[in-house]
Amino acid sequence: MSDLSIQLADSLPQNLADAPGWLRSLRARGAEQFREHGLPTPRDEAWKYTRLGKLDRDGLTIVPPTEAELPGFAHASPLVEAECQVNMLDGRMLSQVGEAAAGLTVSSLIDALQGKTPALKDLLESLQAAVQDGRSADGFTALNTATLDAGVFIHVAAGHDGGRLLLNWSSRVGDVPLMSNSRVCVILEKGAKLELLEQFENPEGHANTCNVVLQVDLQDSAGLQHVRFQQEPDTGVLITRTEVSQQAKSEYAYYGFDLGGGLVRHDIHTSIMGSGAKSALSGAYLLDGNRHVDNHARVDHMAPGGVSEQYFRGVAGGSGRAVFNTAVCVHEGADDTEAKQSNGNILLSARAEVDTKPELEIYADEVVASHGATVGQLDEQAVFYLRSRGLSEHAARQLLTSAFCKSVSDKLADRVLGDVISERMKQVMPQAD
Repeated sequence: MSDLSIQLADSLPQNLADAPGWLRSLRARGAEQFREHGLPTPRDEAWKYTRLGKLDRDGLTIVPPTEAELPGFAHASPLVEAECQVNMLDGRMLSQVGEAAAGLTVSSLIDALQGKTPALKDLLESLQAAVQDGRSADGFTALNTATLDAGVFIHVAAGHDGGRLLLNWSSRVGDVPLMSNSRVCVILEKGAKLELLEQFENPEGHANTCNVVLQVDLQDSAGLQHVRFQQEPDTGVLITRTEVSQQAKSEYAYYGFDLGGGLVRHDIHTSIMGSGAKSALSGAYLLDGNRHVDNHARVDHMAPGGVSEQYFRGVAGGSGRAVFNTAVCVHEGADDTEAKQSNGNILLSARAEVDTKPELEIYADEVVASHGATVGQLDEQAVFYLRSRGLSEHAARQLLTSAFCKSVSDKLADRVLGDVISERMKQVMPQAD
């Protein structure tokens, strides 16, 4: 293992003496796996373009989650209003603002773990099983499991609409760099609906690392709209993983917006387990300076009649580097599947870099599939046309890059949220050299 992995392994907290036996066993297995393999390196195929140098800081410590609000600490203002807002600090649920809708249950993960919730136990153990046999995840997920107690449990009862739930993530500023680990578990029963908005933003700035795993179980005909927005400081490291299991006729719509962060990695994996399910993954990433953003998206079609779409757009300037890997696997028996992949990127600097890799595997019949990935510069003819209409060169280029990324925010059904995010993207849009 690397020195950093050893450093983190040595700072793992003791197991929970008063936790249920299955939870202690789960944490122990996560710790064992992390001590055996450590953090990923460029020798791992999925990490060959992403190095963890920005994570390797003197004194980096796994922080015991804080129990209470810190005096004077202020969370970022929410992008939009939500019926229910949960404030997160160092990975732990601190406070709830607003009332949860009928049928929606929101609780701290540690409280849910102490209760008798078989569905939660099954959800947690399913990911660890996938980690142990190599089907999913990496050392960050093992580390997250080894420290499992902080986070949120979200449940929507059958047939209910939970409305909009906002998770507002923040980290405190400490004397040494801190690493928080958090798990979010979402279960939507048959026919349930929810809009989940995650906002990662730290007004005070920090040099911390946030490691979040989100697990989602969508039962028959359930629907989740998931918006993930991050504008972390250039000194921040954000590692997130989203694992979604979809049953028959369920629908999952993801919209990701990466506007900041020194080092950002997001793995999103959806498994279509029931017939007729739909998965739509969209995202935009903007980076300049020395920022590094790595998105890995994978859809596994395990049942017939599924539909999936991946649509991502990126703009890179300065010395920024973007990595995007999109994969779709249509397994045997998943006949009549429709799968689309599209990734477009604009380079605004000779120093910027984009590595994109579409992957498509098909082992079924009657499959309609398409994929495409492009990396290029702005269309100079379009720039010339806009300048001929009276725009300055700067304004013309800004208009074209903004429209390129706005194609993602325009997919949001809530136009207020879409317009807010579009405006935030305009404010941080990378500039051409």
